[in-house]
Amino acid sequence: MTSTPAFTAGHSRGGALIGQAALKVAGASNMPTLQRFADPGRGIPVLVALACLSLPLAAGGSLSPAPAAAPVELRLPDLDGQERSLDELKGKVVLVSFWASWCTPCLEEMPSIQRLAEDLRDKPFAVIGVNVGESPLRVKTMVRRLGIGFPVLLDRDSAVFDRWGATVLPTTYVLDAEGVVRFVGRGPLEWDSNAVMSILEGAVGAEAAVPSPYPDPSE
Repeated sequence: MTSTPAFTAGHSRGGALIGQAALKVAGASNMPTLQRFADPGRGIPVLVALACLSLPLAAGGSLSPAPAAAPVELRLPDLDGQERSLDELKGKVVLVSFWASWCTPCLEEMPSIQRLAEDLRDKPFAVIGVNVGESPLRVKTMVRRLGIGFPVLLDRDSAVFDRWGATVLPTTYVLDAEGVVRFVGRGPLEWDSNAVMSILEGAVGAEAAVPSPYPDPSE
């Protein structure tokens, strides 16, 4: 397939269609449609990237370098109510994925994120999922259904989602060992594809070559 058609089909929760926008797909001549929905459970409007099920997920999103910035902060409760922080993962490359259970593209890309976490489990690399705007019970149910093995945190009022400048679900950030965002994925991606893996393994390899001054919290 040489080109990516415009995506026009989608779904809304409770018909809460608010507006439309477009997300550029790297290397494609067309743009998929993004539609802005409000989750009736929380009333939080977010942009949902609509993916075409017959196309590779990598064609539905883009991964691009992030502009230079200060380290980001993340402090949220996990599914057991325990507060977690990026400070626990200093010295590792960290992938932070913002998602929701009603976001079809989020669910489509989640298995590839799980495979990525397993493929790089012996490297200085970690994955964190951040659910946007949903109840713990709902998130726990979806985590079990998807077989997610990495930590999932709860951003129930979307404050972190907004503070990080995210506008699309799914949005995924790749942080370096100091907590600085180096890459941003917008829309669904195949995270264990050769193209993406080469980028991540390069980042992880660079970190592994330098001894970290931070203790491993798992030890």
